[in-house]
Amino acid sequence: MTDRPLRDAVHFFGRFLRSPGSVGAVLPSSRYLARELVGPVDGLRPGDTVIEYGPGTGAITRRIAEILPEGVAYLGIELELSFVRRLEQRFPRLSFHHGSVADVERILVERGIARPGRIVSGLPFASLPREVQDAVVDGTARALDDGGEFRTFQYVHAWPMATARRFRAAMGARFTRFTRLGPVVRNVPPAYVLVYGK
Repeated sequence: MTDRPLRDAVHFFGRFLRSPGSVGAVLPSSRYLARELVGPVDGLRPGDTVIEYGPGTGAITRRIAEILPEGVAYLGIELELSFVRRLEQRFPRLSFHHGSVADVERILVERGIARPGRIVSGLPFASLPREVQDAVVDGTARALDDGGEFRTFQYVHAWPMATARRFRAAMGARFTRFTRLGPVVRNVPPAYVLVYGK
């Protein structure tokens, strides 16, 4: 592990200890999960936007930045202010918003961003309070462009949990396509990638 990932892991774990409800994970996502979660971007065209929920210390953001097509915009929405400040320094060409992903529709309107073709989420939905989970699911379904994709993950150990099952049921009621990828075993903990489409 190089210095930067180690520093990120320490910072991430510290924020988890202080605020487990808002951070929700113990360590940043691995590069293997990041690759699977971001997926192929060849369907995105100039003028499209990629939204990232909960970029944290930038493990998934880094992958997006590496392969983001020319002319495709990016906006990361992050609740933890210390993460936002780090992200802005690390990715000066990308845009970040300090706030809740439950407000995604309002954020898009305020920033003049059209409905995105891709939303990638680093949030472990199974750990979110019910009302927040509902707000994010509803807002995501309305915000995503027709033909777009929403990509998120669930940890393997959380898959059978009632909150995880509830999230999948809510998404299934709002999206017509669903694919489960993985598990990505080279992540701590291992995780499935869930892909929803309209």
